[in-house]
Amino acid sequence: MGKINERKGIPLPKQIKGALLKDIKEGRIKPGEKIPSEEEIAEKFGVSRMTAREAVIELINEGYLYRLPGKGTFLKEDLSEKKEILKKTIVIKVPNLKNSFYYEIIGGAEIIFTQREYEFKILTERDNPVEEKEIFEKILKEKEEGVLLISAYYTHTNLSVLKKMIEKIPVVVIDVKVPQIKVDTVISDDFKGGFMITEHLIELGYKKILHLSGPSGDSSADGRRDGYIESMKKYGLKPIIRYTKWELEDGYFETKKIFLNRNDIESIFCCNDEVAIGCFKALKEIGKKVPEEVSIAGYGNMDISKVIEVPFTTVDQSPEEMGKIAANLLLDKIEGKRKFKEAEEIKVNTKLIIRNSCGIYIPKKREN
Repeated sequence: MGKINERKGIPLPKQIKGALLKDIKEGRIKPGEKIPSEEEIAEKFGVSRMTAREAVIELINEGYLYRLPGKGTFLKEDLSEKKEILKKTIVIKVPNLKNSFYYEIIGGAEIIFTQREYEFKILTERDNPVEEKEIFEKILKEKEEGVLLISAYYTHTNLSVLKKMIEKIPVVVIDVKVPQIKVDTVISDDFKGGFMITEHLIELGYKKILHLSGPSGDSSADGRRDGYIESMKKYGLKPIIRYTKWELEDGYFETKKIFLNRNDIESIFCCNDEVAIGCFKALKEIGKKVPEEVSIAGYGNMDISKVIEVPFTTVDQSPEEMGKIAANLLLDKIEGKRKFKEAEEIKVNTKLIIRNSCGIYIPKKREN
């Protein structure tokens, strides 16, 4: 493989893709041969696994490579067929390829598509609603066979083109409900997740529990917030809510602002693990020990939540199961086993993951 240059002005995934293509064309990777793993590619080029993954996915989308779940990624035997394969296929539309949660959904869907012998490609808008709209228009133009739509909080801004797509192509929405449309939807039970993680904090003895909620109107954020409120009310406690977005920086700056004005917060339930990381960083900077002085709970059970300095108590959303269920719903509709206009909403169970960021393993229980 060749080298990459961060100063070239060409995105790193494009450079890695170019280097892999060069190896293919010059015969260093032979037809039917397994290519290096994403971890190996990342180490070779000195980039993150997510960057390596994006390059590999582009080559899969273009028909050079194919994946076998549990075995790896391989170069196609007959590259002359690659354009034909991509003429009509299933699309997985994903907000970004940085989030391990999305990749687990894709992994679950991939298992079902492989078992039922369907090709698929992955398209991403890099968290940009304008690019998402362009993807929807491209899908309509190319008349794809079906779409697994991993939606985002901004997807409702593209409602007009999305409605046209749903009228013509089987679509299953995953993760965030899109208002004003009737469509198959697979979501996690965020109300239950928000309720049980808040109840866990209360059972540990915390009373002043802050919830850093995601954007109002986002079904995932709303479910977690409503579960938190219900749990606080059950135990006669007053909800304390501040609204953020979904990024690390949001958790960092909101936590800094809160602790400038009050010092009585005992525990913080964050809308996702990324916000929790920002919260942790802010608390560390202002001299608050986690979990001895302030406890933190995240949401999502992302990879990073397990390896941070104080591993987070969090909620697992069963993303692989979400992907499997959504893929089966979509293929059943494509194959005529379900009516085209039939629409279900399926909630996937959530699970509390207990680690030490809430102080459960501190020998002396917190006293108030």
